[in-house]
Amino acid sequence: MTISTIAIMSPGDMGHAVGRTLRESGFRTITALAGRSAHSRDRATRAGLEDVDTLARLVSEADLVLSIMPPDAAVAFATSVAEAMASASATPIFADCNAIAPATSHKIGDIMTTAGAAYVDGGIIGPPPGRAKAPRLYVSGPDAESLVPLSGPELNIVSLGTDVGRASALKMCYAALTKGTMTLDTAVLLAGTRLGVYDELKAELTGSQGAAFKRMENRVPWLATDSGRWIGEMEEIAATFDGAGLPAGFHSAAADIFRLLAATPLAAETRDTADRDRTLDEAVQAFAAALNGSPDAAR
Repeated sequence: MTISTIAIMSPGDMGHAVGRTLRESGFRTITALAGRSAHSRDRATRAGLEDVDTLARLVSEADLVLSIMPPDAAVAFATSVAEAMASASATPIFADCNAIAPATSHKIGDIMTTAGAAYVDGGIIGPPPGRAKAPRLYVSGPDAESLVPLSGPELNIVSLGTDVGRASALKMCYAALTKGTMTLDTAVLLAGTRLGVYDELKAELTGSQGAAFKRMENRVPWLATDSGRWIGEMEEIAATFDGAGLPAGFHSAAADIFRLLAATPLAAETRDTADRDRTLDEAVQAFAAALNGSPDAAR
């Protein structure tokens, strides 16, 4: 089918940027903002997304629905879309582009198949469109090729074949390394603080692990900003590893680190409001204070 109208749910940091670049490529881009926050509405406006208010209207008017949201909301959203499809007697293509385990993707695929809609498994790797190198939207499933023509200079869409779950598997493996490393960095610094060797640890890392320490300085001070929405992603990675016969504990622990960071005052910041002058020492002190007050996290 020809895709001319694309629905973006939801217009968060990644979603609104994807919507903007698709609109600039000539597609009509819509969203449904009923019950959404002022922040989401502002992002949608800045991206030029057209608000159709309800999911029923959204599925009635869209040729394609892109689900781009925190992974712990993915199944519930797919269920709501399926109900809206039944109500509206419309079945646009549904592409889940979230950081979910292959098993979760298959579950959403079953929901869409029951609703009578084509399903595409997806996974986004890279920063939102418009920042540095274009992100890659990997897609898989019998209808994955239908999304490839949406590629543009700010969004590279790559098909991984006809098997649902391949795109999600790639995203899970990639994020297991990148975000998993972020949490390990944080845990190492917190351990040094709790054990009274933080300054000595920094000195040793600076001398012998310069690249790793530079990575810590560049990322850890603002890690709390994204921590709340990355808890579910780590849980999905843990489920992915478990399904592959590998230990799930790595990323269950990573989820615990993000859970700790989400309980700090720094988590109230957004990417737009984060204090970019904050030092690594200041961030670690804030995280350590939360750890000291959280017996569960300390375990």
